[in-house]
Amino acid sequence: MVVWGGSFAAIKALVDHGLDAPDVAIGRYLVAAPGFAIALVLAGGLPGLTRRDALRVVAAGLFVVTLYHLALNAGERTTTAGTASVVIAGAPAMALTMSLALGLEAFSRRRAAGLAVAFAGVVVVILLGSGQSVSVSSSKGPLLVLIAAASFAAYNVLAKPLLGRHDAIAVSSAASLVGTVALLPFAASGTAGRLTGMSGGDLLLVLYLGLVCTLAGYVLWTVGLRGLDPSRAVAYLYGVPVVAVAVGALTLGESVTAWLLVGGLLVVGGVALAQ
Repeated sequence: MVVWGGSFAAIKALVDHGLDAPDVAIGRYLVAAPGFAIALVLAGGLPGLTRRDALRVVAAGLFVVTLYHLALNAGERTTTAGTASVVIAGAPAMALTMSLALGLEAFSRRRAAGLAVAFAGVVVVILLGSGQSVSVSSSKGPLLVLIAAASFAAYNVLAKPLLGRHDAIAVSSAASLVGTVALLPFAASGTAGRLTGMSGGDLLLVLYLGLVCTLAGYVLWTVGLRGLDPSRAVAYLYGVPVVAVAVGALTLGESVTAWLLVGGLLVVGGVALAQ
C-alpha cells in the first residue's frame, strides 16, 4: 500500500513533464520485465498449464498491465494523483460484483454494504473531488481512472483460481510479461526519444515505478491474494489513497479539497465496515 501510494505522484509528475501515457507504462515495464522473467524461472514456471489456464493468464496480463496502466496514466493527465488514487479504490466493489457473478465467493450483506459506502465515496470524488463545477471535462480524467480500477478488479478475479494450481509468483510474473508485450504496439514514433531524453529525476521516478511499485509490488500482492477472497484482498487498496493524497500534497503541491476528504472518509469507512 505504501509503495503504490507513492506511484500516483510519480506518474503525475512524469505525464506533467511531457511523457505520454504509453511512454510511462512502457518505461516502467521494460525496467521490470527482466525481473519478472527471472522470477518466473526461479519459481519453476507454470508446469502443467492447461489451455484454459493459459488463456486466463493472458487475459489477466492484458487487464492488469495493458488496460490498467494506459487508462490510469491517461486519466492522470487531467486529474490529481490523490483523486486518481481514491477512484482506484473503487476496485473492491467491482471485484465483489464479479466474484459473486462467477460464484467465487458467497454473498455477505455487511461486506456489500461496506463496499457500497466506499463506492459512494468514489462517486463523490469523481464528481466533486477536483473542487471544480461538475462537467464532462472535469470528470474525464477520473472516469478514465475508473476504467483502470475495473481492470485491476478483473485481474484479481482472473488470477485467484490459478493460485490453487500454480505458484503465485509464477502467475504474477507470467501475466506481467504478457501485458508488457501487449504494451509495445502502443509505442509512438517519439516514445523512444522521450524515454531516452528524460532528466535524471524522471529516470529515478521510472526506476521507482518499475522496480519497486511494479516488480516488487505485484509479486508481493499476488502472494497475498493467495490467502484471501478477491474482494477482500482488493479492499486493502483503501489504504493507498491515504498515502497518495499525502504524497501528492507534499511533493506536487496538490490541493486537498473538502469534497476529496469527504470522499476519502467514505472510502476508508466503507472498508472498515466490509472488513
